[in-house]
Amino acid sequence: MKLVIIAAGQGKRIQSITSDAPKTLLKIKGRTLLETLLNNCMHVGILDVVVVTGYHSNEIVDFIHNLQLDLNIQTVFNPDWNLENGVSILAAKAKVLANETFIVTMSDHFYGPDLLEKVKDTNLGSNIACVALDFNKYNIFDVDDGMKITVEKNNQEKITGMSKTLDNFNAIDCGVFKCKYSFFKTLDDARNCGKFSIAEACKILIEIGKMSGVNIGNSFWLDVDTPEAFHYLTNTIS
Repeated sequence: MKLVIIAAGQGKRIQSITSDAPKTLLKIKGRTLLETLLNNCMHVGILDVVVVTGYHSNEIVDFIHNLQLDLNIQTVFNPDWNLENGVSILAAKAKVLANETFIVTMSDHFYGPDLLEKVKDTNLGSNIACVALDFNKYNIFDVDDGMKITVEKNNQEKITGMSKTLDNFNAIDCGVFKCKYSFFKTLDDARNCGKFSIAEACKILIEIGKMSGVNIGNSFWLDVDTPEAFHYLTNTIS
């Protein structure tokens, strides 16, 4: 199983903190966000990683080359990095074996190996993809900006809606997905309709009943895409 890390975006909202460097190289307590994600892999036994780069790609590639981790890390450049994140996942397709199950994570999301393991161990069954869900919606930092999820009554795994504008929702998408290889076709279908985000591809799966969720319980996570989120994180973790 591979972990695909999406690290192609510019991160405009947090540039006052990053000084225009890639936000995945932002340090939290002396360790970059990227290093945290890679260390999570080693803790759960994922040894193959694909990092999709774009904005300031050379900085990320050079950083990875200087790391000394017992991981097989490949990088791939997304020339359309200015588009939404679904295009970056498609850029990783050549690095994923046909019929291989893989995990996708956003590079600016901070979490520990406990969350990753819950996603890794999820049984997809007949579903094409699943996403980590935080049902503690009243304790989520900047919930207004979160991707809101509704689930079927009496079945937390069955997703029925996904949008940042939902008024009635049960959980927030944590930005970590487990996918079958056929998810690439779903991303292609969305792109052919002029829709480039992973959320739009997930909506296609929701419509055909092939999208599920995994409850992360009390596992900690944070989307570090604003200065406010960065300061909250540095004041929260030990």
